[in-house]
Amino acid sequence: MNNKQLLKIMPESTQLPYYVDTTSGRVITREASNLPFVYWPSGLPCVEANAYMLKLWSKHLSRRTRGGTIAEYAKNISPIIRFCFNNKINFTELTDNRFTQFINSLNIRTTAGDSIRTTNSILTIGRRTIAFLSFIEEYHFIDNLIGSQGCSIVIESKSFSFYTKSGQNKKLYWHHSSFPQPSPIKSKSPISIDVVKKLKLSALKTSDKHLRLRRKVMLFAYEITGGRRVEIVHLKVKDIIEALNTNDSSPLLSMFTAKKGKIRKVPVPRGFLQDCMFYVDMSRKRIIRNTIGLNNDHGYLLINHRTGKPLKAETLTGEMNRLCKISNVDTSLGHGHLFRHGFITRIMVDLISRHNINNKDEFRRALINSEALKLELQQYTGHNNSTSLDTYIDLAFNEITNYKETMSTVMVIRSTELMFEKLMLETEEATFHNTITSDVIDKMQTIIHQFRKSVLMNNED
Repeated sequence: MNNKQLLKIMPESTQLPYYVDTTSGRVITREASNLPFVYWPSGLPCVEANAYMLKLWSKHLSRRTRGGTIAEYAKNISPIIRFCFNNKINFTELTDNRFTQFINSLNIRTTAGDSIRTTNSILTIGRRTIAFLSFIEEYHFIDNLIGSQGCSIVIESKSFSFYTKSGQNKKLYWHHSSFPQPSPIKSKSPISIDVVKKLKLSALKTSDKHLRLRRKVMLFAYEITGGRRVEIVHLKVKDIIEALNTNDSSPLLSMFTAKKGKIRKVPVPRGFLQDCMFYVDMSRKRIIRNTIGLNNDHGYLLINHRTGKPLKAETLTGEMNRLCKISNVDTSLGHGHLFRHGFITRIMVDLISRHNINNKDEFRRALINSEALKLELQQYTGHNNSTSLDTYIDLAFNEITNYKETMSTVMVIRSTELMFEKLMLETEEATFHNTITSDVIDKMQTIIHQFRKSVLMNNED
């Protein structure tokens, strides 16, 4: 059976017709970069699937990072496209029996008997397929393909409860009798200190100087900003400079928010901003000048060192995997997103301490009732929905025993840790590359002076 991917991502310059201006008769187009284009396994375009993609596009769902949310939906309906193709049936010819057969076929096992997909992955595919088949009804002007009664495929409506400021709410979802029971969701564990240390040591041992600097900035960006990979590749030099030019002890760095496409402000140590500018001055400027030219500088901080173009989010994942391999760390323990879990947990601890919150339930109520607290948390983390932070509340209270520091003291502690870590890394790097020079000594003195300035600012606060 042909298992090649059934979608391709349209190029950045793609424009598609959006509507017709009845006054001028002109066809108005809209940007459609990274929109997935879906095929049958034979290579022919799947008309219905692509019509579904256009519907998702019209709803302005995310297409960032190789298709974003729409690409995920396209991947989730690919199994039903393959199933109908292999069984030589149209989508409209599906029955309850066929749909059950389809869901059961998703539970593929290896020769060792291990499932390739988790039950939660199968549920995701099944529910997205139901949404797609509901669209098929609309597309073909039929009303008996899928529904709660009198249809070829019988589904039922279920709900789960959640709480907001207005009280208890319910969210509906569709269920089919063939769906497996959901498996427990694994808790989000922050990256361990030991793994972080190993990754940083591996980064500083990189033989190429420019790549070494970029890897160090990447790791610190993950750790200090709590950014998603797509947010880190969107960091801009002008925002680094703007934050550095403030007199704040903990400058606010502007960061692109992946879930909203907006900008949020994240407090960071000045030392991190200095590291970014050291990379800019020592590597980035030279690479831009020798590749795309300074007049074509796009402004993004992290760049491809061969082309000068902005670094892609997928490259960060590849870099993390390479550092894990060098460090002999399992990629599941050194994944970039685990830095984010650690960052959000620290932010939670800070908020709990500053607002004198005593237990988990009190904090959850505060998130629901205090708009200021909710906005502050969302500003730091970039979350759309505060209920998705529930797991981090548990992690924060696990770490908060005897933790009663003020926010300014927390930033001093973070600055202290950063200073000692940077001094250690500079020493390790210089020793490894046998480059104990006056430049190295100057860099160490600069780190100490930056730390002293940060502490003095916090004392003034």
